[in-house]
Amino acid sequence: MLTMDVRNWFLAVGLLTVVTAGSLAAQDGTAASAAGAGSVEEYRLNPGDAIAVQVFEEPELEVAKARLSESGKATLPLIGEVALSGLGVKAAAGVIEAAYRKGYLVKPSVTVTVMEKKRDRFNLIGQVAKPNAYYFPESGSLTLLDAIGLAGGFTRMANQKVVITRSSGAVVKIDASNRSEALKFRLMPGDTVDCRERGF
Repeated sequence: MLTMDVRNWFLAVGLLTVVTAGSLAAQDGTAASAAGAGSVEEYRLNPGDAIAVQVFEEPELEVAKARLSESGKATLPLIGEVALSGLGVKAAAGVIEAAYRKGYLVKPSVTVTVMEKKRDRFNLIGQVAKPNAYYFPESGSLTLLDAIGLAGGFTRMANQKVVITRSSGAVVKIDASNRSEALKFRLMPGDTVDCRERGF
């Protein structure tokens, strides 16, 4: 038969095991949450984006706004053109640091910040109140009906039959007086929307 001291020792060990297991589980949960947070997809730079570049303790190398060219390169002091398209901001900073290490700085520390994201455009011409080039919204999605609304709607001379010319050269014809069709049809970057005049 166990003495009271031995029985108490077993109880204490059992309690310590439960507490330790609970703490480890909580830590695992925290680690899983952190891993989940880290798995969120990072924004990748595109041609036309504008970035700010700071080099720690090198104010003369600071760039308030550098726009990526169509080939995806930014022009920076001393190092010239650097290819950054397709990279996240941390990877872009690493590429710039590596470029500055080649004969310029011993231990550069670079921060890259996205100042502007490139926004695609489309053109609205013909019988609308404000024919012009317009930007797509941040969501990137725009229906034909919404696009016509951006231009102030049709004029009284419009027949509401619209011809959309894609950047590929493809042509699509939509009768925008049919609201459900105009609401279903989504524009693409580079589209030219021609709102025709009605005949007499």
